Amino acid sequence: MTPLDWSIVLLYTAVILAIGNHMRKRIRSAGAFLLGERKLGTPMMIASTFAGGVNANNPISVASNTYTSGLSGMWLSLAFVLATPIYWMWPPVLRRLRVVTLIDFLRMRFGRGMEWVQMASYLVVFPFTFGVGMKAAAMLVIAVAGPGADGSPALGIHTALALVVLPTLVYTLLGGIVGAYAVDMFQSVLIVFLSFVLLPFMVWTVGGLPEVVARIDAHNPAAWNLLGDSNGVSGLWLLWFTLSLFISAPVVYGGSSGAARNEMAARWAVIGSLGKRFCTIGWGLTGLFAVALFGAPLVSGVKADDVFSLAAVRTLPAGLRGLMVASMLAAAMSTLAGMMLYFSACLVNNLYKDYLVREASPRHYLLMARVFLVVPILLGWTVAASGLSLVHLVVIVEQISSLMGVGMVAALVWRRVTAAGAVVSICLMSPLFYYGNLRADAWPQWYRWLAERGLDLYRLVGVDPRLDPARLEAIRPDLLLPLTTPIYLGTGVLVLILVSLFTRQHDRHAVAEFYARLETPLGDERKLREAGFTADTVEGMDQVELNAAAEDRDRSRRLLLLDFLTWPWLVLTRRARLSDYWIDFAGIAGSLLFIAGLLTFIRLLRPLLQ
Repeated sequence: MTPLDWSIVLLYTAVILAIGNHMRKRIRSAGAFLLGERKLGTPMMIASTFAGGVNANNPISVASNTYTSGLSGMWLSLAFVLATPIYWMWPPVLRRLRVVTLIDFLRMRFGRGMEWVQMASYLVVFPFTFGVGMKAAAMLVIAVAGPGADGSPALGIHTALALVVLPTLVYTLLGGIVGAYAVDMFQSVLIVFLSFVLLPFMVWTVGGLPEVVARIDAHNPAAWNLLGDSNGVSGLWLLWFTLSLFISAPVVYGGSSGAARNEMAARWAVIGSLGKRFCTIGWGLTGLFAVALFGAPLVSGVKADDVFSLAAVRTLPAGLRGLMVASMLAAAMSTLAGMMLYFSACLVNNLYKDYLVREASPRHYLLMARVFLVVPILLGWTVAASGLSLVHLVVIVEQISSLMGVGMVAALVWRRVTAAGAVVSICLMSPLFYYGNLRADAWPQWYRWLAERGLDLYRLVGVDPRLDPARLEAIRPDLLLPLTTPIYLGTGVLVLILVSLFTRQHDRHAVAEFYARLETPLGDERKLREAGFTADTVEGMDQVELNAAAEDRDRSRRLLLLDFLTWPWLVLTRRARLSDYWIDFAGIAGSLLFIAGLLTFIRLLRPLLQ
């Protein structure tokens, strides 16, 4: 890093702090700080989904995976494109619920027991979620800073983490969610730059595209395949990973939807998610081109987690290195800011206000929301300084949310599900998920027996999982996913159904309020109050009545995700019309066309690059 590079990083930091400070005057209550008074429009929603959805771990972990597995390694991030139909249907559901956090969702639908289960799970999940992004950004900062006088890295891990975390904390404290999303709009440009800037310089260094392709082919001709050979991601792995993403969607996606001014603004945030899939191509090609730059993974001596950072150090000129660091900081900060605000919302709304100080002023809750921003940073710092590999961390983070997602999906599509079913389900899934993320030689005997029965079942139905029972101990835990995911998800779904059939709802009024909100379009809050329900959860924190503007009212009373299991029957019995779901159907059709087009383009990459 030259003085020019450091100057660019400082300029970037000054810009984001100025944006955060400019937005500070719009923050007068906790609701404004955490949800922007539910008035954010489509551009901010798109920027929040794109910039907030691109974590600093994404470029590094995807490049790491494609370096060792070929383009099939992109599925670590690319698999999310298969969940695009859910990403179109879920945000309006969350906006219509009018909650502050997902804990409000769980408490209303499943009661206090599930609320505490979710809060405890956040204390486990959030450190990993924060830590993986912080670690990735810090790794790049350490690499480009270069060695010190004694040959060791000039920057230690804690110094690098401070460069990532402290500016994020300051601009988020100042501007809240409005400041964070305004910064996201600026950071989105840098993230696109981050995704593709290395490719031309890597090609130049190697000696041209034909030479790059020739070296990759010499190492592994199947490296260009999206699925297939023994060194890549299998279709079975992708199937189970994608299924876990579908179930995780209500937990991990659309957290900003509650801030949208209307349901269409919440829906259009999916454009930001689609933009991330294009960027995934740049990250994947960076890892694949690294084979041509450094040599094959087994002989180059380069750690897979380091290829993105080393490629930046080896190929970028002065100035662009600084811009690369600024871009990586943008990717890390945009995600951290959103997660910090969400974690703070959980603490102030679901813990502090409900159990400690119940009747404080809006300004008091605003102060505490700012204080609580520090907590997740401290938790994530510990994980970021650990020695866990990025790829394994990413797999853990993306799958662990499905533990809570099973009950949330069931609540949307099956009204008979009960609190007892949801709580027992997650309590049984948690140890199964934990053991599934250990190496096979650390499994207890009973878990090993379950895994072997899973292999027997695959053989019975004629499916080859490409997992040798005698070599399970030698396989990375994240590659054992076709065995471990069915164990915990299958158990969770089965237990949830059985227990729900034999237990009663925890609180009929609360459950009725949950579904009343879902069935009441924005702008009809008066009807909720007349029925004896609270129209919006944020009202208790800001002590103000909230009503959506008339122009933001959604005219359709039906959402396909809520009628997922019953819509054909509703249409046949004329209790609903197909036209009631036209927005959902149009979005699903557009999603499928996008998925087909994107995958076709990736399959044509090799001939296009020759």
